[in-house]
Amino acid sequence: MMDTARLEGLGLQLREDVAGTEAVLDLEASPLVNPVTRAFIPEVTFQVMGDRLIPISPPAVVGLAPILIGALSDVADIEALLADAFNEHIFHVQRRSAELQVLGLTPRVEPETLELSTDVADGELSVTLVSDRLGNFRVARVSRGREELPSGTGHTLELSEFRERAALTGYLVALFGEPASRPQATPVGAGLVRFSDIVEKFGAEALVPPRSSLELLAQLQVEGRPYRFAAARVAGRTFRGLLAGPQGKEWAGRFELDEFPGIVRMVADLLKVAPAAVRLVGPDTPQE
Repeated sequence: MMDTARLEGLGLQLREDVAGTEAVLDLEASPLVNPVTRAFIPEVTFQVMGDRLIPISPPAVVGLAPILIGALSDVADIEALLADAFNEHIFHVQRRSAELQVLGLTPRVEPETLELSTDVADGELSVTLVSDRLGNFRVARVSRGREELPSGTGHTLELSEFRERAALTGYLVALFGEPASRPQATPVGAGLVRFSDIVEKFGAEALVPPRSSLELLAQLQVEGRPYRFAAARVAGRTFRGLLAGPQGKEWAGRFELDEFPGIVRMVADLLKVAPAAVRLVGPDTPQE
């Protein structure tokens, strides 16, 4: 049960709301500063949830880490923990904004909420990425032309794994690209490079330097349905993989090259079908 006397003893003003008990912290003596608007934040309202204080107002602090009441001895502890969480968020906004700019993307910071977001576009596909208070990006909106795709939201990704904008764009296209009744062939003359071409021209013993980027995209049919498998090198022999189908993402994760069983086997295992049901589709493959 909540000890109201203890919370009041910590310097918090309590009030009852339809959602429960709220606690207001007066920051007039040491206010937080919104780095975008330069406005002071003179007070913060918390929702009291059991043994936690959850910031709910103003918008600039919503989403910051809860404060454990049991770890507090006086109001200075609350102020210090709140300031640490707020400053950590600002650090992540600055860090992620710089990474977006390196990728050639435009970071946006909403002045009141301090939410960082950006748009990644490829043709008619547009994906809005939003960062949480710890700098983790998720897909907040996906649209193709004038059609919004609500099923695409919520997918998370680690921005630092993408060294170039093209890698991030390719990943999102593989995840949310135009669905079709069958995989569409891409003309070889349109910039497509097959691994068989590389092996033929450079030989099977040619090496990829340890820090070079490496990406691949495979189109498949599984029991007549179209799928895309994308993989990108993270570092060394570690890769990031993605399998997307007609309904969007089926799987995403990391794998080691030495443990990778091959595209067909991996897709069969992920979709729980026989390997014979998985067929790689290339530019020269006749369509059924």
